[in-house]
Amino acid sequence: MRKNFFSMPSVLLFAVILLFSYCGKDGSTGPAGPAGAAGAPGPAGGPGTQGPKGDTGTANVIYSAWLDVIYQPDTIKNAAGVVIDTLGYIGNIAAPKLSTTILNTGEVKVYINLGTPTVPVILPLPYFDPMFTGLNIETTFRLQNIDLYSNGDVSTFTQSGVKRQQYRYILIPGAVPGQKAPKVNWNNYDEVKQYLGLSN
Repeated sequence: MRKNFFSMPSVLLFAVILLFSYCGKDGSTGPAGPAGAAGAPGPAGGPGTQGPKGDTGTANVIYSAWLDVIYQPDTIKNAAGVVIDTLGYIGNIAAPKLSTTILNTGEVKVYINLGTPTVPVILPLPYFDPMFTGLNIETTFRLQNIDLYSNGDVSTFTQSGVKRQQYRYILIPGAVPGQKAPKVNWNNYDEVKQYLGLSN
């Protein structure tokens, strides 16, 4: 008679052991599935804190080269057209970028170099010297023009091959007004030159 080695209890026990042996060890990781669709955007965040105030810039400041200016006499003539008196001298500087906006909200600075390019003696305009030379130079600003009026002829001239009495203007838009740059004295040309990085 053939003996049955696998009784029902032993078969059940063997099945349970096999089940646990298959569940006890994971297989290798399968490939990643496709990316899901992007979710809906979240609500907008609140405004951030305001950053510190930046320094006054110079990028919008406009300055000319040193320019030659010729004055014309402001005279009175008689009926025959003969000059009988000279009241003063009139000069003009063309300033193409002197806009209505700068006239209304900005500033215009004008300087004269009484010396030479290598030995400058630079003064801000208007200029009044009632004590020594008696010289007066007044400035008036209009669209694209700077008008000069003086009681003396302060035209640019050449002496020994070197020019004297040249003029420079600086246009300061309202976004960077001179009074908001407390470290700059616009009447001190050395400070202005350093502030704007001018070479002369």
